[in-house]
Amino acid sequence: MRTTIVSTSKLKNYKRLILVLDAIILAAIISYVAYKYINALGGLTENVLPIIIYLQFHIYFGLFLKLKDVSYDESSIYYNKEDNEVQVPFEDIASIEIKTITGIYAIKLFRPSQGNKEILFKTSLWYPLNFQKRDDMVNVLRDKIDKYKRSLPEKNFAGLPSYNI
Repeated sequence: MRTTIVSTSKLKNYKRLILVLDAIILAAIISYVAYKYINALGGLTENVLPIIIYLQFHIYFGLFLKLKDVSYDESSIYYNKEDNEVQVPFEDIASIEIKTITGIYAIKLFRPSQGNKEILFKTSLWYPLNFQKRDDMVNVLRDKIDKYKRSLPEKNFAGLPSYNI
């Protein structure tokens, strides 16, 4: 029985919003550059600079597409991948770390699960504003994983990923 859902419940809406905002910003930049080019306003640098700035911020776009819905129970975490639920036991989890200032966390794994070496999730859409509450939720998950690993027979979880062989 799952006890807690760690990721935001509005993840699909968040992904759609990011896609729409990205498309609007790209359309605005292309329109601006086309207008300046057609009217011969500014040089090449002034016309290309907005596109370069957009591409620098667009590097992080892939993170948003990799976000998963994450929940957990007493011994495993669960996430959705292509309409299938994937279970990852706590002993396969190396660490949980914050990846961005906007509240995207990465669950790093010892061994890849379904081709993923890390599972990305976002705790809240309003993360910078409610970070204490959301960080506490992630800390509860970290504590649960540590407690579970301590209850297992002695294994070196910080060692090589092939420890199960």
